[in-house]
Amino acid sequence: MSYRRLSGWEPAEFTDYEYDEDGRLIRSVTTREAEWDEQERAWMLALAEHESRQCPLCGRPLSVCTDPASEGRWTTTPPTRCYATTSVMKARKPYDEKSDEPRALLFSATAG
Repeated sequence: MSYRRLSGWEPAEFTDYEYDEDGRLIRSVTTREAEWDEQERAWMLALAEHESRQCPLCGRPLSVCTDPASEGRWTTTPPTRCYATTSVMKARKPYDEKSDEPRALLFSATAG
């Protein structure tokens, strides 16, 4: 879906009608405005280029997080627990031994 479609844009449609000598409709051709214009394609290409330069692990630019000169400069914070995931992992335990493919089971957590 293009950005402009996501923003509420709808393509314009134009219909040309062709009639015979007696005024009967013999053909109609509807043309729809293209969703992906040059601007939309340029934005998507720029996004793809940007994403290709991001680390899939930390999301920082690859040039920053893979620079050997930065080794030892990074500090980390203590972990934070996701209680929704904790709940799901606890719910999975009984199924892990019983199911043929326990990783294929879908669980969800809701706050309540």
